[in-house]
Amino acid sequence: MPNTPKPLTAAPAPDLNWSRDVTPASEHYGDIYFSVDGGLAETRTVFLQGCGLPHAWEDVDIFTIGELGFGSGLNFLAAWELWQRTAKPEQILHFVSIEAFPWSCDDLRKGLAHWPELEPLAKRLIEQWPGQVKGVHRIHFGNVSLTLFHMPVRTALSSMNAKIDAWFLDGFSPDKNSDMWSDDVFKSLAEHSNSGATLATFTVAGHVRRGLSEAGFSAVKKPGFGRKRERLEAIFRGEARKTYTHSQTHSPVIIGGGIAGASIAKAYHRRGISPVLIDPEPDLQSAASGNPRALVMPRLDVQDRPESRFFLAAYLYALGKYQAEDTVCHTGVFQKAKSQTEALRFEKLIRYAPLPVEHMTLMSQEQARNMCGLEIDCEFGGLYFKHAQTIDPKKTIRKWTQNCQRIKDGAARISKHDDLWVVYNDSGKILAKTDALFITPGANILDLAALDVRFTRGQICWGESEVRSNTALIYGGYCLPYQDGVLLGASHDHVGAGQNNRVSDKDRHEVMDEYSKIIHDKLLISSFQSRASVRVTTKNTLPIAAPYKDGCYVLSGLGSRGFMMAPLLGEALVCAARGEPSPLCLKTSVRFGAREKS
Repeated sequence: MPNTPKPLTAAPAPDLNWSRDVTPASEHYGDIYFSVDGGLAETRTVFLQGCGLPHAWEDVDIFTIGELGFGSGLNFLAAWELWQRTAKPEQILHFVSIEAFPWSCDDLRKGLAHWPELEPLAKRLIEQWPGQVKGVHRIHFGNVSLTLFHMPVRTALSSMNAKIDAWFLDGFSPDKNSDMWSDDVFKSLAEHSNSGATLATFTVAGHVRRGLSEAGFSAVKKPGFGRKRERLEAIFRGEARKTYTHSQTHSPVIIGGGIAGASIAKAYHRRGISPVLIDPEPDLQSAASGNPRALVMPRLDVQDRPESRFFLAAYLYALGKYQAEDTVCHTGVFQKAKSQTEALRFEKLIRYAPLPVEHMTLMSQEQARNMCGLEIDCEFGGLYFKHAQTIDPKKTIRKWTQNCQRIKDGAARISKHDDLWVVYNDSGKILAKTDALFITPGANILDLAALDVRFTRGQICWGESEVRSNTALIYGGYCLPYQDGVLLGASHDHVGAGQNNRVSDKDRHEVMDEYSKIIHDKLLISSFQSRASVRVTTKNTLPIAAPYKDGCYVLSGLGSRGFMMAPLLGEALVCAARGEPSPLCLKTSVRFGAREKS
């Protein structure tokens, strides 16, 4: 009998007991989160000192800490504070942590209030906290990146693509949380460890020492903290540390200046690296990313699949990036339920709560009309996404690519010579050489990579209108507030490869008529401008963000959700090129959204 798909729900809450003065406790595990003798002092002794920090990161460009049990985030904040005081500006810290029962923002504020010296860092953590959303989440704090795995420990370790330099084992005690301290977990720790990786934990339980030893760690007892007599330090005896894929002697090269290429450029800029950007059309005249406005809203799935979790993580990641760049024009999107069946699906989504309640709410027709300021036809109500964004694409892309070395020419072909990728133009002139090449040219992708993809042409139109909504509307088509009117979209026609930006009166009429039916009014068609462009899609509607050939990567197949997915996928590809921990779950087939054509 086939397995019934599970619904995608919120991550389980930690069931905290705040009755103690010094530390909260978990009712589920019957254990406390902090030492009663001082949580921060314990962290500094057991984990920071236990892993030889800061000495261990003195001479490395990138250092990665792995943690079992994020809890309140105290260990992360303590490591971040130490990094700020001791690391060089060009160094990068990755902190990868697993937590099956993530705290709420309110609980984080309450729990971390014990340590006012960490308040500035705690505030920044809480401001970007993803909430109790399942999946993998990446948050940036300058040269420190936090990657959260909101899932059980075994699932997280089997999903993780990272090599760890120091492990903090901070789950509840082995006799109360045996899953965190199993031989399978110890073996996974070894598989994810660099040679010489350190490990620290508060427990010296016999089976923990034996399990770590069998997995390849040399463990020794050390004097404990507070009332604990002993603690454990260990070093991994495994094979040599892998070198990073990316060479610092050649600048990375990006082909294509739309949101896909810009997201890769942004990820490199965050690391202090200026890539070469090859783009014959810096003004985005024909590219899909050149629309006057773009919508950033979640793609929601009732079923719990790796892809469903990725869509949520990508959405939350994108919201923060556009907000930080000040390219958000409006917030809030109302999605009309087109039928009773869809209304019931929306009710399920609210009940399952894959996103926190502050992100989405059900609205009746009356509530939607009040929100939009229009007598819209929405008999079955719909969903309102409070934080969804309407952004300025060109402004975003200009900001994200402003530090690139620009080559205003077209890439006609690529080849590899002497371990370097060489990019040529139509005349055979060499445009660039690199050991890290990223192919993101949108509708012209097949000129450079033989992929199994499809192409759709979409036309939008915009103009002045006295009848306009106060918020963005989704109703099959979409309506976005724009200047003194509206921007409407979009037609959807299957076409061949290559950019096709010819506008059609027929498509303009259809797009405008669809909106007119919703508002029960006619728009003056002759006063509206139109724009058309071609988007790349895949058969399974998942994007391509994966190695294409050695040292060459592809980001494509984003369809109509490029501005939602590209920021996280760009970060993921740069991590792949540089050998840094991935922000994606290994089980997410989004990394392999299409295969090379035979």
